[in-house]
Amino acid sequence: MGTIIMMFILPLGILVYYWDRRNYAQNLAVFRDYILQISHADLSDAEKMDRIDEMFYQNGYTRIERVESRLIIEKKHFNIGVLFISVGALTYFGLFLYLIYYRFFMKPRRLRVDLEDEIMMRESET
Repeated sequence: MGTIIMMFILPLGILVYYWDRRNYAQNLAVFRDYILQISHADLSDAEKMDRIDEMFYQNGYTRIERVESRLIIEKKHFNIGVLFISVGALTYFGLFLYLIYYRFFMKPRRLRVDLEDEIMMRESET
């Protein structure tokens, strides 16, 4: 029974991985739209940044840096598709390898929000 489950977990992991990538891009688009709406509101820059910061906080992001018109946030993205792929390919060793990778080696994704820039939200390298 375990072999049959492992046979189907690899293709399921591949499907979930691509679905998750598409979903992440859609979430970034929703964040961009919200930031664009807030930037055109009749609020001070501090109030705008408070609302944007609160939105990211509610979505599990951690604030790294905050200035009057700039915000840098980060989040480690746990991808269940990659976990399924590693378990499907390497059985139970894949589970432990992915958890070790996630805990110690995976770098968090950073986003930079700048209300004064032309592109208000972008992924940051550092």
